[in-house]
Amino acid sequence: MKFGVIPHINDIDFTLPKIDSNYLVCQEPIPYKQVEFRLGAPVWADKNYVGTLFPPKTPQRLFLHAYAKQFNSIEVNATRFGSPKPHIIDRWKDSVPGDFKFSLKIPQVVTHRKDMNEYKARVRLDEFFVALDRLGSHNGVSFGVMPNYLRYEHIDKLQLFVEHLPKDVPFAIELRDPSWYTKESIEDWYNLFKENNIIPINTATYERREVIQLKLTNEHLFVRYVGRFAHPSDLLRIDNWVAQIKALIDAGATRHVWFYVHQPGENRQWVVDFFNTFIDKLNAEMGLELKRLEEHGGMF
Repeated sequence: MKFGVIPHINDIDFTLPKIDSNYLVCQEPIPYKQVEFRLGAPVWADKNYVGTLFPPKTPQRLFLHAYAKQFNSIEVNATRFGSPKPHIIDRWKDSVPGDFKFSLKIPQVVTHRKDMNEYKARVRLDEFFVALDRLGSHNGVSFGVMPNYLRYEHIDKLQLFVEHLPKDVPFAIELRDPSWYTKESIEDWYNLFKENNIIPINTATYERREVIQLKLTNEHLFVRYVGRFAHPSDLLRIDNWVAQIKALIDAGATRHVWFYVHQPGENRQWVVDFFNTFIDKLNAEMGLELKRLEEHGGMF
């Protein structure tokens, strides 16, 4: 995920925004151990996982099976090219445990059209809905990444789009253009998302810090995190996120945490190191018993 990636990160302020109770839908807090934590990386078909995330000599046909032994969820970016065919979905379902979740990206042929509400876009979107239905209980939080050229002045188009999404399955949306992050525009899209049960995506990039809003419209927190575990800033960022997740749970604002990590580069040991550090911190701060990833290699 290239959004917000910059070459130099030493001078960035990684402080997360303060939680504004006016932008939360709060309930009675539940015990930490009852919160659903869904953690994952963005791909499974990566040969660089062999010997790090996957056991040595894992054949490619078993990559998803090996991935699902480590994580309980995955962000599927490959669906940006189109909705998966029924036999592909069935193959995915046969490769994972019953409680595993797939979070599918809405195809770009829908979100990146000049008018994402035109007839052809709606046809492709309806095809995507059919794919989600076939996933059944394996369906996680599907998400749409809006193009950079969709600006706040086009909020009427965004409204038509979200009103067409089914209300019985969770959807999340990532807004990219800076015009969505003024005081006025935030209030407008927050209310639109809340009325339509849409989850706002918190994209934790290096440069675009304003896209992290921590404004929850329902009980789901959805985070897309870009990191480089070789850099010491990730340790600080992990501490910050664990503290904010705990605060949101304490406020009764979230009962489902979706946290997907994007790690640039080919050294996939970073994925293992990041998540085990993150999991250890979550367990320590909230008395959880989340399972650490099994390590099949080392950085040195």
